[in-house]
Amino acid sequence: EKLTNILKNEKPDLIVFGGDLMDEIQQPVLRNDIGSPLRTLSAPYGIYAVTGNHEYIGGVEKAVQYIESLGIRVLRDSVANIGNFFWLAGREDRDIKRFNGKKRIPLNDILAGIDRSKPLLLVDHQPLGLNEAVEAGVDLQLSGHTHHGQLWPFSLIVKRMYEVSHGYLRKGNTQFYVSNGYGTWGPPVRIGNRPEVAIITLESVTK
Repeated sequence: EKLTNILKNEKPDLIVFGGDLMDEIQQPVLRNDIGSPLRTLSAPYGIYAVTGNHEYIGGVEKAVQYIESLGIRVLRDSVANIGNFFWLAGREDRDIKRFNGKKRIPLNDILAGIDRSKPLLLVDHQPLGLNEAVEAGVDLQLSGHTHHGQLWPFSLIVKRMYEVSHGYLRKGNTQFYVSNGYGTWGPPVRIGNRPEVAIITLESVTK
């Protein structure tokens, strides 16, 4: 409910969840409809999410079915046209191969056929393989997953594991933002970093 209230107060045009909306232990969530406050959210250009590794650990199909019952569209290696202003592409989590034995659709295949004169935003839960987004001409990639270590000193380890473990990075013409995330994994505590709801303002370079 606190997260829902934060989002309502910001009055965003678009809401994007970067994966891991559900943990691997799904039954209490489903039985008690824990995500129900999210049904009260609205945004003029929609509410979207992608899968994270925890949706796959717990069973991705049940997780996606529940998330979509909350009024959230899950992009699974697919693209949405946002108000005819820009494209929003969402990747399957890269753990799809580990749990389902399938490979992700290559990013260039996902983007085939779209009008590339419009800006392109990509949501990919784990901030790995950043060059694929650069080579595909992505303008902005949003990721999460790392929690920036969640507990100090793990943040120092995570920083070495990823090209960008939190915050902003630019590579070529592609900008990346990795959120600390709002929740936790394991113990419900953070040390050395704060939970985050990232508010991003997009501005056109042309008038």
